[in-house]
Formats: sequence, C-alpha cells, structure tokens
Amino acid sequence: MKIFYAVQATGNGHISRSMELLPYLQQYGQVDIFLSGDNSNLKLDAPIAYRSKGLSLYYTCNGALDYWRIAKAINPVTLRKEIRSCR
Repeated sequence: MKIFYAVQATGNGHISRSMELLPYLQQYGQVDIFLSGDNSNLKLDAPIAYRSKGLSLYYTCNGALDYWRIAKAINPVTLRKEIRSCR
C-alpha cells in the first residue's frame, strides 16, 4: 500500500511527532513524505518525496504572531508554481 504522509514543517512539534509515527506507518506500506513549511529547526530523518515552502507563520519572542515577517516571507509567484506542480 502507498501512504501519502503530509507534515507541517512550520514548527518543531509537527516534525518530532511525525518522526515517532513514521516507523508505524512504514509497517503498512511505502510512505511518501510531503513537507510543507520552512521554519523548523529539526530535520526529518527520512527520504522526503515532496517539499513545499508553503505559507509559514512566524512568531515574536513573546509568542505573538510576527505579521511583518509573515508578509515578507510570502512569495505569491513561487506559491502558485508549487501549487500547480503538485500532483
């Protein structure tokens, strides 16, 4: 069985939980991993089939949304290309 496993890479929590789940999913078939986002510090120790910068949220030191950094990171042309190229 083929399994498509999409993981939000916009923080370390999603990555760390996905690393724990991955061995269990691999017991049931071939896992294709799709990472979306670009502001995590952890690396997923598995082959990544698809990767997208996507839209990421950034936070200030106090935990509030950093709207300026979010707006600065958005690239509509690249985002559109990524959406169209995804099978």
